[in-house]
Amino acid sequence: MTVGRFAWVLTVIRVLMGAFFLMEGVQQLASGYIGGSELAEKFQKALDKDTALPPYGYLLEHVFLKIDDPLTVLVIIGELAVGTALVLGLLTRFTVATALFMNANFFLMNGFHADSGGIDAVFIVGEIVLFAFASRQALSADEALARRGVSGMLMSGAVGHSRA
Repeated sequence: MTVGRFAWVLTVIRVLMGAFFLMEGVQQLASGYIGGSELAEKFQKALDKDTALPPYGYLLEHVFLKIDDPLTVLVIIGELAVGTALVLGLLTRFTVATALFMNANFFLMNGFHADSGGIDAVFIVGEIVLFAFASRQALSADEALARRGVSGMLMSGAVGHSRA
């Protein structure tokens, strides 16, 4: 079975996105996000600069700011889990859907004009591409599992088709 260029492009996108998620999670752990006020400060900054897309600003102010401590832990765990699974190509569709949910929330908070809003938008596009073409990627744990008879709709998809 020949692995085509498109499969390698998808793999590079998946691994780079995974590495970015891992770096963010590790950086946040190292800088003391857990127990700190960094996430609440990001929420407040989005509210002060009015970058959050409506009605997301309401959620920031009346929900997320009130539960920023558990959200901080969830975000860091999510970034580490998504990053690891993307690098490995494990449960790819589920992982990409989770990453898409996270980036959509970041985008709604950062809006179109914020510095990181552009990165969030690029990641969203990349996640949509990875979700749509999950079965065409190369070098994934999903592929190795499928060859052993373990597959499912949360994974990359069937193995044994031509990869052009």
